Amino acid sequence: MSNWEEETKGPLVTSCKQAARLISIAMERRLTLRENLTMHLHLWKCRTCTLYRHQIRLLRQAFTRHEEVLDRTPPADCECLNSLTKQRMKDALIKNQ
Repeated sequence: MSNWEEETKGPLVTSCKQAARLISIAMERRLTLRENLTMHLHLWKCRTCTLYRHQIRLLRQAFTRHEEVLDRTPPADCECLNSLTKQRMKDALIKNQ
């Protein structure tokens, strides 16, 4: 039995630390019925954890959107290297293939 299963084995009352862990886990996978009930009961009574959950969701959305923009953006030509250095790098790559 994992440490998490051991911690949640008891009553549905949970600490903010356990609720934060459930909030994070919920972002990665579907919670079990017990986990979901435990988290929602805690969120119902704890404004701080409710705000934390909202912030985590906003961060996840921002990172997802940023990642999508990066995927659509073509790479910029690096202006920091001079043409001789670029040519030596190309030659080295070709030589090592």
